[in-house]
Amino acid sequence: MDGNYNMNAFQPGHDPDDSNREKDYGNSCAFSSARRVDFMGVKVHDVDRQQLLQHVLFMSKEKQQRLVTYVNADCMLIARKNLDYRRILNLTDLVYPDGIGVVWGARLWGYSMAGRSTAADFMPLFCRSFAEHGLRLFFLGAKPGVAEEAAQRLVAEIPDLKVVGTHHGYFGKEQQPEIIAQINKSEADILLVGFGAPLQEFWIHKHKDMLAPGLLWGVGGLFDFLSGRTPRGPRLLVDHGFEWLCRLAAEPGRLWQRYLVGNLMFIVLVLHGRIMRFFKNHVP
Repeated sequence: MDGNYNMNAFQPGHDPDDSNREKDYGNSCAFSSARRVDFMGVKVHDVDRQQLLQHVLFMSKEKQQRLVTYVNADCMLIARKNLDYRRILNLTDLVYPDGIGVVWGARLWGYSMAGRSTAADFMPLFCRSFAEHGLRLFFLGAKPGVAEEAAQRLVAEIPDLKVVGTHHGYFGKEQQPEIIAQINKSEADILLVGFGAPLQEFWIHKHKDMLAPGLLWGVGGLFDFLSGRTPRGPRLLVDHGFEWLCRLAAEPGRLWQRYLVGNLMFIVLVLHGRIMRFFKNHVP
């Protein structure tokens, strides 16, 4: 994970906004019509890339603050064990499928889904729309220098893009007030937080009331990809759902457990859930 924020600092059940957020959840006409699939206890929006962009653009213009994040197979496994993380996901305004495993798993459960949306693929395109709409971005996360490098590369490609600030994700609790003040002073419309899941979701949820940007978006390892620090792999494999294999080959020591053990566990749970759903629906 990018950053060293203490996840134990999150105290479930002490956020007075949770009940209000549940009541307001989905009230926006821009994305209230987007179907949500209850997959393994996590409510995931069934949106394609273009719909995701439309929702993000709408939410960034709203007066009310909105939260956005993604899920993949690893996120689903974490959410299965970590009820606090699952609760936050289900309170988040827009949760989209990042991993192909979530799409395939949901389809196996009988839910049709448009497909996955991976930020490393769509963010350069989205940033062109952000530039056209005059939206200001702040990048928070990754190792020192990575977010700044990602911003520089994007601005070189999209000169009108307004990245109004960057900060790495390796900071302690004592530095947080200064960083939050920096974010708010930047007058950013969209804050991209790249700490990795579930750290970024806990951090966003805990500090959302202190943050001025109208859209808070968990983006995982996006800055590593945009900066060129982490390679994507051959396009053929990436486009057909095997990016995990490319990442495993690039960082086997760090990712073997997540992708070999984790993916197998995810498949077993999806198949078990499918069998249970079949007997529930067909056996008297």
